[in-house]
Amino acid sequence: MFKNAVLAEILKLKGSKIALPVILLPLISVLLGSGNFVANPHELVNGWYSLWTQVALFYGYFFYPIIISICCAYTMRLEKSNHNWNMMMTYPVRQGAVILSKLIIISIISLIVQSFLVILYLTAGLLLGVKGGFPLDILNFSLCGLAASIAVAAVQLYLSMIVKSFALPIGICLGTCVLGLGLCVSGLWMLYPTSLLVKGFGALNQAALSPLEHILFFILCAVYILVFTGLALRRLTKRDTATS
Repeated sequence: MFKNAVLAEILKLKGSKIALPVILLPLISVLLGSGNFVANPHELVNGWYSLWTQVALFYGYFFYPIIISICCAYTMRLEKSNHNWNMMMTYPVRQGAVILSKLIIISIISLIVQSFLVILYLTAGLLLGVKGGFPLDILNFSLCGLAASIAVAAVQLYLSMIVKSFALPIGICLGTCVLGLGLCVSGLWMLYPTSLLVKGFGALNQAALSPLEHILFFILCAVYILVFTGLALRRLTKRDTATS
């Protein structure tokens, strides 16, 4: 049944325009970051790391969370239309499978986006003639960003479930992007998923997390995922009770 729920989510995305931001926003991030890198050769002297900071400046702080929030809002919008939630309660699918299938699909989309960004970043670095070998820290930054993006997705799925508007959860996400950057600059990166995203990308100081920070980082990602997925499931259970 869980497999069917995941396949159903894939079918719902067919014919949608989700691919547009998934392709365009990483591309725009790399183009803008590469432009900054070329325009400031005397300040950005750390090769691949400097190029990464410029790419992540646009992507990690704003574009990546926005992609996630759009995907979450879209998947929830489909259920809100024509009373689909009520219809789903009559299907032989567990309520947890409905929420988890959405989170899994968005996580897969996030993985695709991250992979696409790294490929574009590598291509840009080669075309620009960046010296030195490709740093493995970039893969670490990307993995941390992926983990934090799933935490962001859990929050955004819950917000998209409880808010009727399609645009409002996306607007809230944009606001929390600014909040996340501020928290990270203040050293309080553990307080919200978007600040985890900023920290994990390593764009502020070009430094990977320490071993202890890695442990705390992934624990916090798991906590946010569990808490907000649990809240979404509880909301869905209440909806089922109210309509039964």
